[in-house]
Amino acid sequence: MANQRDKPLILVAGDEENIRLLLAKVLRAADLDVVTVDNGQKALDYILNHRVAITIMDIRMPKMDGMEVLKRIKAQDPDAIIIMLTAFATIKAAVEAMRDGAFDYLTKPFEIDDLRVSVDRALKVWHLIEENRSLRALVKRNPPNNILCSNNPKMRKIEALLKKIAKSDYTITIYGETGTGKSLLAKAIHEYSNRKDAPFVWLNCAALPEHLIESELFGYEKGAFTGATQQKKGQLEMADKGTLFLDELSILSPSAQGKLLLALQEGEFQRVGGNRPIQVDVRIVAASNQPLKAMVERGEFRADLFYRLNVINLELPPLRERPEDIIPLTHYFISRYSNTENVPMLTPEAARKLLSYHWPGNIRELENVVKQALVLNGNERWMSPEHFVFCEEPIKYDECTLRPNETLKDALTRIERKIIRSVLNDCDNKIAKAAEVLGVSVRTIYRHL
Repeated sequence: MANQRDKPLILVAGDEENIRLLLAKVLRAADLDVVTVDNGQKALDYILNHRVAITIMDIRMPKMDGMEVLKRIKAQDPDAIIIMLTAFATIKAAVEAMRDGAFDYLTKPFEIDDLRVSVDRALKVWHLIEENRSLRALVKRNPPNNILCSNNPKMRKIEALLKKIAKSDYTITIYGETGTGKSLLAKAIHEYSNRKDAPFVWLNCAALPEHLIESELFGYEKGAFTGATQQKKGQLEMADKGTLFLDELSILSPSAQGKLLLALQEGEFQRVGGNRPIQVDVRIVAASNQPLKAMVERGEFRADLFYRLNVINLELPPLRERPEDIIPLTHYFISRYSNTENVPMLTPEAARKLLSYHWPGNIRELENVVKQALVLNGNERWMSPEHFVFCEEPIKYDECTLRPNETLKDALTRIERKIIRSVLNDCDNKIAKAAEVLGVSVRTIYRHL
């Protein structure tokens, strides 16, 4: 049963009626929706059947104590936000609850201001978790590995054209910077075409030495050159009845361009070293990160081949012109490459850093940055700005150097966390001892960790 309330729902659980009433009054005054229950079993049942934003729960309750409810809820939902209430005599139980995943604890009798601060912090985290979940749900419905799943107006226009042009057999040339997803779009064109059940053959011209392009494209006969010990079909022949994707077409040599032109005009070609024409029925989709028309004007590309290919042109915008797609793509890559059951989430600071970068390597660079970020993140729940390292940015910093897009507050928090972890290590992870050494409360250490 889903909760239909627009306001965040706060559940208050405890057997002391006066405390329940006080909490409900304070929280409703803050324009929050509040439900109260008087024992642990009711709390567990309610949380499992409603969309609760925050639970404020006494450690000691009848029928089921707060510690047991905490463990069961965390087993079901590791992101559940639970604030524990405890008497001073049970402060050790509160520390144990923090270890088991409680968000915070308040010691009875508590100050109203402390309650408000704790709930405000919890609500900020809840809103962030909800935003991450919404984006992941959107990505799951429309996975960005399909280049068409975009919120960008230019990409929407391409999507609107795709099914129409895919059904034709006209040659399509895709322009765009390296890493913008030209190969994904070519694959989508093939899958929407009438040739979808025939081969989709991908020849990356930039990945081959110039002297091998012709033999890869057209194949060769046995004995055509040293090392040609047997006949080999070329990519053009293997794509018969299907689609041949010529990636980075601008790299083709003048000789290969001439032979490709002849094959397109006549529907036939000869293997290297052969003298027998081979007929094929192939749909050509080409891609280039260079404007072919400008290359023709400079004498770097055959004009006749250009005009043969220049039927339908599509241009993919670079990622820096698609800012609305950066965060959904990031969530997709995090979900795809994460090795943990609980996929980490983006902090607002990390999202701002990703949005402020210019992405010269486009989607491919974003994918690689996310892979590296997951390694640097380890098993932490949140992905922070320091986990995302760009190509011109060194991974290691002097601790007192302000990092890109980092505020002074972020830097101080980062340094404090490092000091706390170092002292904890020296104190054999005994939090009370570390708190004494640092001159801070146990709660302060938990909040940093």
